[in-house]
Amino acid sequence: MRKHKPSILKFTIVVIFTVIQLVLTISNSHAGAWTLEKGQLWIKSSLFVQRTSDRYATNFIICDGRACENGERTPFFFDGKVKSNVAFLDVWYGVTNKLELQFQLPFFDIAFTDAIDPNRTGSSEFGDLKFGMRYNILSQPLVATINVNAKAPTGFFNKDAEAVPVGDGQWDLNVQGQFARSLWPLPVYLNLDLGYRYRFEPSTSKTNLAPGDEVTLRGEVGINLNKHVLLKAAIDGFWGKEFTASFAGSKLSINNSERRILSFEPGIYWQALPQLALEASVGISLAGKNYPAGEVYGMGMSYTFSIY
Repeated sequence: MRKHKPSILKFTIVVIFTVIQLVLTISNSHAGAWTLEKGQLWIKSSLFVQRTSDRYATNFIICDGRACENGERTPFFFDGKVKSNVAFLDVWYGVTNKLELQFQLPFFDIAFTDAIDPNRTGSSEFGDLKFGMRYNILSQPLVATINVNAKAPTGFFNKDAEAVPVGDGQWDLNVQGQFARSLWPLPVYLNLDLGYRYRFEPSTSKTNLAPGDEVTLRGEVGINLNKHVLLKAAIDGFWGKEFTASFAGSKLSINNSERRILSFEPGIYWQALPQLALEASVGISLAGKNYPAGEVYGMGMSYTFSIY
């Protein structure tokens, strides 16, 4: 098997995969802190697309013959380009008016090409399975909900630098507080999600790199133009800790390896039928580190109904 610049390419593949987490975050914007009613089933299919040749660098990367500034936006090495098409199936169920179960299955079609290998094979695989629950703890004067979910390493993972993985090869545990407030009689709502993502170490048989834990944030405001159309805008992002590497039983922090991204996401939501909704959005990256830069375009269709 051919290998070109393995240390650079492996690092680049790690950077490419981080776009998946941004897409995962954007895809979970249903209902904010409000939970489904008892017996309701919510099913959503969505698609997110990104094409970019830029990333947010660290000072380990060279920009125009000098060390980049941390967070500086710069092209990938060797005219590198990221192509990412990600589809999601989300299924949520209201066990009670306060307790909700969640399930998510993603499918990734992703590739990274550059001048060294313009025909490098991408990956078209199911990603890591996500499941969890939400519980509403407060309805007045604001809505407050606890969201706990896990990501299982069921997606394709390969430490070979020539292969683009669709998972990190390890478990995640996400704990999140969700807070919302309707400003009725104004047709406006506010939503704030604050969370912490525990990123467990992968098996050393898979890789000796372990991602750092992450703090997550999403703030959203929405306004109903009429009973069918809603406009929304959100600030979305996460801030990660440094990666660690295991060698001969020891763990070392990798300097400047932390990942972070902050994006602005405007969108539109159309209640086409009482049970059917369509939506579209674009995530516009504002700042980051060790992360692809650019826009993520999304569209989705959801259907809500009672099963009893």
